[in-house]
Amino acid sequence: MARAFTSLGMVLGAPLLGGCAAPPPSAGSASTARVEAAGGVCRFEEDLPPQPQPDGTWLVSARSRLIGYDGRVDCAAPGGPVLGFVGASVRVRFVGTGLHVLLKDFGRGTPQTTNFYDVTLDGGPPRLLEVSPDRERYELASGLAEGEHAVELFKRGEASPGGVVGAGKSQVLGFVLHGSRLLPVAWPERRLEFVGDSITCGYGNELSTLAPESEHHTSRRSNGHKAYGAVTAALLGARYSAMAHSGRGLSRNFAGSPGTYIPELYSTSVPDDPTAHAWDPTQYVPDAVIVNGGTNDYSTPGVDRAEFVRRYTEFLARLRGYYPEALLVAALGPMLNDGYPPGASAWSNARADVQAAALARMSAGDRKVRVVFFEPQTPPFGEDWHPTAATHAKMAEQLAPLLKSWLGW
Repeated sequence: MARAFTSLGMVLGAPLLGGCAAPPPSAGSASTARVEAAGGVCRFEEDLPPQPQPDGTWLVSARSRLIGYDGRVDCAAPGGPVLGFVGASVRVRFVGTGLHVLLKDFGRGTPQTTNFYDVTLDGGPPRLLEVSPDRERYELASGLAEGEHAVELFKRGEASPGGVVGAGKSQVLGFVLHGSRLLPVAWPERRLEFVGDSITCGYGNELSTLAPESEHHTSRRSNGHKAYGAVTAALLGARYSAMAHSGRGLSRNFAGSPGTYIPELYSTSVPDDPTAHAWDPTQYVPDAVIVNGGTNDYSTPGVDRAEFVRRYTEFLARLRGYYPEALLVAALGPMLNDGYPPGASAWSNARADVQAAALARMSAGDRKVRVVFFEPQTPPFGEDWHPTAATHAKMAEQLAPLLKSWLGW
């Protein structure tokens, strides 16, 4: 994406536009949890009990109905669910002292294509897990006090890191349980979905530099767990799902590069993978869908503004067809500005056109549409001029109270 410069940003107000209503709530506030065996996106129904092993452990099928998958996951993939999109996650509750995951990784082993996960144990701070095609078994927890525990495995990166198609995929083959039994996963009632590009992916956000032109993409410094969407969901105590891919736009990819656009990607469980199964929107019905698209369309010269508005409007209408009760939020920022490309007024034009698409939907009778503009970022920056984790946190602090007010949370 193109670099960003400082200029004034804004959040427009109700009913189409809205100002800040309240400070962000603490994590999990006013949210109830639903405990169920098949509450994740995969909805496995078959009872697959753990199989005893000679060393006293238990082998757990990746398709056990007690394993909770969330985010975009190809649940029907032969051999086990495939995690491609950023933010895809797996949750396991168990009684025992330890847990390992069996994982097939598709990374290429370079600084751009090595895959990383966050492992969270019993709600504690995440631990970084690096995976490799050379290994299948990874420790998630060990040496625990006998009793009930919960582990989450969260995919930090995207499906095609560094532009290498498929390098970000992983397939869950199963689990090794050091314990006596699995327990149903507890799911928050609230559900948010974030749709977008590299911003939503958390591209390069673990770097903070004044020289972003010389700091290019690495998968280790890209952390979807610290992207504004995941942080917003955590502030609101909500489930989180992301459908995001670097370089993609609503009507045009970055610099006119080839590849499917965001609306087409929305139908996939794993992007740019002809073997992946289609995504069924009923697998995850959100309370709100936040679409942050347009940065790639406008960040280099060549956008057809009328085509952008048309395709954005059609995409919002399609989302409304999937989710009749959901709030649809058209967001933009924080990478665009009016200083680059020179003379293009990219920030002003993109804002006007995002608002035009939202207004078109409202004119069609859709009253559950809002617009949010994230103020253009200021130094320091992440890799390749992307927002830092600190900027993502500010975006979440802006968005969370708005969603709280609009959704009545």
